[in-house]
Amino acid sequence: MATATHNGTAAIDPAQCFELLERICRSYELKRAARLQEFLRYVGQRSLQGDHHPVSEIEIGIHVFGRQEDYDTSADNIVRVNASELRKRIATYFAAEGANEPIRVDIPRGSYTPVFTERPPQPVIATEPPQPEHPRSASEPQPADAPRLTGRTWQRMRRYAVVLLILGLFAISISLFLRNRALERRIDAWRSEPAVGPFWSDFLDSPRETDLVVADTSVALIEDILKQSISLSDYLNHGYVEQIQESHLDPDLKSQLILIASRRNGSLGDFRVAERIMALEPGFSRLHLQYAREFRPRAIGTDNVILIGSSRSNPWCKLFEDRLNFTIGYDLDSNVMLVRNRSPHTGESVTYISPIAPGDSIGFAVIDYIPNDDHSADVLMIAGTTSEATEAAGDFLTSEGSLRGFQEQLKLRRLPYFELLLKTTKLAGTPLAAQVLAYRILPGHPLGGQ
Repeated sequence: MATATHNGTAAIDPAQCFELLERICRSYELKRAARLQEFLRYVGQRSLQGDHHPVSEIEIGIHVFGRQEDYDTSADNIVRVNASELRKRIATYFAAEGANEPIRVDIPRGSYTPVFTERPPQPVIATEPPQPEHPRSASEPQPADAPRLTGRTWQRMRRYAVVLLILGLFAISISLFLRNRALERRIDAWRSEPAVGPFWSDFLDSPRETDLVVADTSVALIEDILKQSISLSDYLNHGYVEQIQESHLDPDLKSQLILIASRRNGSLGDFRVAERIMALEPGFSRLHLQYAREFRPRAIGTDNVILIGSSRSNPWCKLFEDRLNFTIGYDLDSNVMLVRNRSPHTGESVTYISPIAPGDSIGFAVIDYIPNDDHSADVLMIAGTTSEATEAAGDFLTSEGSLRGFQEQLKLRRLPYFELLLKTTKLAGTPLAAQVLAYRILPGHPLGGQ
């Protein structure tokens, strides 16, 4: 039976409580957050079934978020994070869209069991009683043709004025609502697309922060000149700058390398990909654009992360390369970018190298959609052997036709974690194009929208 805190009345009808939960799930606050809807329905049903045992964190983790029965709640805080977000959205619902709901539901802090309470009726504003008419004194002068405005006439005029004011405000509200809906449809058109919508909602409707990290091409240029790779640890502690300063290089070359290391250079293709992603949801406050040199390791364990560029210019990718089949590499001797295929399937190559031909540009790109090391957030990596290849991969992920074609190829209703190898082409005077060469489906379910 539902928990009720109203004074001395019978317990609230569970059917009314179920109807309230469904209205909240269909509301603006939750309609785009499928996993929060599932969370609310699960704990609500448990409460309304009359089970006196409180809903536990580990129970929600197993039944709502697909965790194993022995998972460690102290290390995996997914239930607590989502519960906090759900409480905020429920409070917002009752403050706005559900302001007139006769029943209220809350999930008290320190508990996961919903509490349903009757809301007190809204106070009725008493109308002013009609005023008695006061006859004019015979001694008061009266204009010959002036109409007599009695107390009743003044009351009717006030009522007409109030009605006109209400109608005017209603018309303005409808106009603003329609304009807002039209603007929302233009901005959020991607949400209605069957492939792009579910994929990007994992990042853009997530209660987690999402970090969009663009590459640092300065480090790639230094590697080219030095003919050696820079590790992630050296990149983070600027050890490569100390190595340059302590080296026996020509003083002029040394000063130029230090100057390059001090600059924040990027790739045009990387920035175009970031621009397309940010344009999907311009007002999303939890999406943060960051430069690779400014990104911090602690965010890897708490935030969804989108890394643009290969490990050569975005060293953060090196954290995940050991888990991947397709990786972008660089031959320091021949100055050639390539893709390595660690476990080729039938018909696949071990390496893919961009050919050089006048008048066209052929490259390869790799897209990796994986969980972070402790499966607490999602990671998306977008990289190409050329700047144009990276841009083509970004176009692929934000294009409904391309992404839907890949999803149909997999014969799945929703994209899982995956690795994808693309061949990209840009003939003179034509737009970028991307062709799926190979892919790998990875275990697990994306967490971004939970």
